[in-house]
Amino acid sequence: MTRLPAPMGLLIDRNRPLTFSFEGQSYQGYAGDTLASALLGEGRWLLSRSFKYHRPRGPLTLAGQDANTLVQLPDEPNVLADELPLREGLTARAQNVSGSLERDRDALLGKFSRFMPVGFYYRAFYKPKGMWKRWEPLIRKKAGLGVLDLTFVPTYHDKAYLFCDVAVIGAGPAGLAAALAAAQGGAEVLLVEQQPLLGGALAWGRFGLDGGQGEGLREELVAAVRAEPRIRVLESAVCNGWFTDHYLPVIQDNRMFKVRARQTILASGAFDQPVIFRNNDLPGILLTSAAQRLMRLYGVRPGRRGVVLAGNDDGYLAALDLQEQGVAVAALLDLRTAPRDAQLLQAVSERGIPVHLGHTVYEAHADADGRQLARVDVRPIVGQGQVGPAGLTLDCDLLCMSAGYMPVYQLACQAGGTLGYLDDQAAFSLGNLPRGLHLAGSVNGRHALERVLADGRAAAARALTELDLAPL
Repeated sequence: MTRLPAPMGLLIDRNRPLTFSFEGQSYQGYAGDTLASALLGEGRWLLSRSFKYHRPRGPLTLAGQDANTLVQLPDEPNVLADELPLREGLTARAQNVSGSLERDRDALLGKFSRFMPVGFYYRAFYKPKGMWKRWEPLIRKKAGLGVLDLTFVPTYHDKAYLFCDVAVIGAGPAGLAAALAAAQGGAEVLLVEQQPLLGGALAWGRFGLDGGQGEGLREELVAAVRAEPRIRVLESAVCNGWFTDHYLPVIQDNRMFKVRARQTILASGAFDQPVIFRNNDLPGILLTSAAQRLMRLYGVRPGRRGVVLAGNDDGYLAALDLQEQGVAVAALLDLRTAPRDAQLLQAVSERGIPVHLGHTVYEAHADADGRQLARVDVRPIVGQGQVGPAGLTLDCDLLCMSAGYMPVYQLACQAGGTLGYLDDQAAFSLGNLPRGLHLAGSVNGRHALERVLADGRAAAARALTELDLAPL
């Protein structure tokens, strides 16, 4: 077992164990787990195989933002295991598998990858004319992608209408601050959060060296939001579009709310960016935020011996989190020549964690079975896109990585905004937003907690000004 003691495991109820099966084998998790977190809690990292080469796949984001956790339920394919709530008696199987998940016969295809580049089948199987119709069903069957239940009977879904002055999408620190500021300024506010827990990164992230700031602030902000009569909260709800005049479809359980807002504040946050290196898809390689989610939300230790590969200061905080929860951190590799906050470097070094500045992972290597990370090849960065000769090899079963931040941009771009890249800052930015749609927090390029909170309040002030309401 790799479970951590309380207070780790904010979402799980240890008094309610649940039994489920995966690939025909019985496992145990807890109420509040997802299928993925429960399997990781039992020490199982291999969840699926890749679409084309049947390479082993494990969780990457633990936030429903990757295809690595797609599984087959008895009546539904392509279900994200890191979003699927665990329930008693749940049965699931892996997808894209030929034979067994552990020993996939088609894993040999990876050895011929140089002869099968992207889209090769569109060129190779269209001649002579008409042959694609013969090849297509064979290729699709080989790829997998799950099985549909053709006897499925659609369940009942209804709709409801909601009207508000300000709709805030995302209940992380920026969203909570924006909702409170807008309500205190006299606006009727609808706060929409995709997760079952308010607070966003405040629930799982580390803020400051002592690590205690996030949870206390989350409790304070959530209590204030709950006590504000002008704020209505929809949890476990997804806003899946922005349309003219702030028409927002919001789906919660089996109901779609047709929301008409006068102003919209998008506080959807940001995700870590993965680092590019050979074999960076092995199970055991995940984002730093995913490792922190796993520990704080689900009480699961993500590994025994880890390496942190960072391009931002949050990687140092993640290394401290890992060490405090019993993971031996073999090294912290910083893509930069120095962190922005020198105190972080000092704190990590004082805790005995070796730090290699200006280094990266060149290649990851699997264990003898080829199913999980075993070690990484570390090399110095000697120029843009260039590394030095072979250097350090580190044994590890966990690699946490973050090269930077990617804003959760989908809703903004669907509304007509544009995503740009600032090369001099190595950061993404969103622009050309429609009038009345305001960004707040890390989706707006703010990452320090104080700046995130201030940006949430600033977005609320702009919305109140357009509503002819005076911000407090």
